[in-house]
Amino acid sequence: MTSYTEKQIDIRIYAVGVSLLASLFTILLPDTLNDDAYTYIKTAEIFLADGVAQAYQHYAWAGYSILMALVSKFGFSLVTSAFVINALFYALLVYSFISIVMQINDSRQVLFFAAICILLYPQLNEYRYLIIRDVGFWALALFALWQFLLYTNEQSLKHAIIFSASLVIAASFRAEAIVYLLLIPFAVLFDYRFEKSQCQKKFLVLAGIVVASLIIALLVLAMAGMSFAHLLTDFLLRYEPFVYTAFSPSAAESSELGRALFGEHAATYSQEYIFLFLAAGLLVILAANLFNGVGGPFFWLLVYGLYKKYARVDRHILVPVLFTLAISSLILFVFLYVTRYLSSRYAMLFCLLVALIIPIIVSRIVDSINARAWGSLGQRIIILFFGYLGFDSFISFGDSKDFVFETVAWIDLMPQSDIEVLTNNHAIAYYSGRVKDYDLIQRFLTESEIVTAKPDALIAVEMHYEMSELLSRETIGKLIEFQTAFPSIDDQRVAIYRRIGP
Repeated sequence: MTSYTEKQIDIRIYAVGVSLLASLFTILLPDTLNDDAYTYIKTAEIFLADGVAQAYQHYAWAGYSILMALVSKFGFSLVTSAFVINALFYALLVYSFISIVMQINDSRQVLFFAAICILLYPQLNEYRYLIIRDVGFWALALFALWQFLLYTNEQSLKHAIIFSASLVIAASFRAEAIVYLLLIPFAVLFDYRFEKSQCQKKFLVLAGIVVASLIIALLVLAMAGMSFAHLLTDFLLRYEPFVYTAFSPSAAESSELGRALFGEHAATYSQEYIFLFLAAGLLVILAANLFNGVGGPFFWLLVYGLYKKYARVDRHILVPVLFTLAISSLILFVFLYVTRYLSSRYAMLFCLLVALIIPIIVSRIVDSINARAWGSLGQRIIILFFGYLGFDSFISFGDSKDFVFETVAWIDLMPQSDIEVLTNNHAIAYYSGRVKDYDLIQRFLTESEIVTAKPDALIAVEMHYEMSELLSRETIGKLIEFQTAFPSIDDQRVAIYRRIGP
């Protein structure tokens, strides 16, 4: 069993402190919010005004929004509340990550590099600026895995209960946590350190606790006036169109897709292989997303470490991690096959699990450098490597979004407080305070929306190609009058028009 020293525990505490400071930076210097954020904010407002049932009626996975609303009662805005919550979850994620690495190798050097790796993980740090419920899921999933490893070592009911409770709570952030809760316990059966009968006994104990945790969760939902069946139905209905299209396409859809992929002539002979073709292509997309999620520096370091056989993990640790990786891969592929899209954000838990081995590899590389008497140069290379990670994590070269706030400031100068604002930008809708359903804003305005807008309404359009095409139509041109654009007339990221005519 891994020993815990005071110094090793201090590394985790220091890492948590640094993580909280990094999160404070994002709170004090916020960027424009991601589009998902407005759904969470709106749901939190509904919870504060109308209660739990209405919040879940508006958004099926309202747990994160309710937490935002509760934190806001301490005097924070809903936006700040979200960042405070995410800061705490990032701290838990960092602590859990280092704790799992500690189960693999508890040397001072490895744990130091574990702290550096997770704190300077560029792909993970990108999400510090976003309001997303995924952070809670990642943190609780890693924490649960750590508790599972402790359970397999110590056979303590405390760790089994915490494992189950963590994933039940994680399910309030992302539904797939239930899949991990149900499947990870089977890893106990492959623990070579114990007799088969002992493994089966540990599995049955853990399975019983998992079932009890789920029953308690259902009772809590019922006491709160919510129906699990309703939540499940709402969840399934959201994906029903994707599932139907993916597994039961019409003949017309199959024919059209076949012609698009193979051409008019070849489609006649190759259409029967279309789903095999799609599956292979989707696997490539999945691999690309996983590569993006892990990140180039960590990926090539991982390849080098595997080649040099630096990555050695005891089987009783490796099996649960591989179980979790396999579950994650299956979930990601099913999601990708059904929806035909995948964000690196959804693959982040997979990438965090892969990154667990990076501190081991870095430590072995450092030992190898020191053994070859060119430690000074090697240390500079290691410092340069982590310096690059830090630079990539916290220095952004993205386009400035000041034009959004310039647009809002211009709208605020309008003397009519009740003037209607029509926009395709969430931030403009929210910060202007003139769009009631700011969370329902769509990326593209339609001709019908402009035609039916009230006279003198302001139309603030984020100028994508499709929007430029729409506004250039003669039928639309006679209904609108150009007012101004931001950041400038020559560089129109947002153009503002006034509705004229009948």
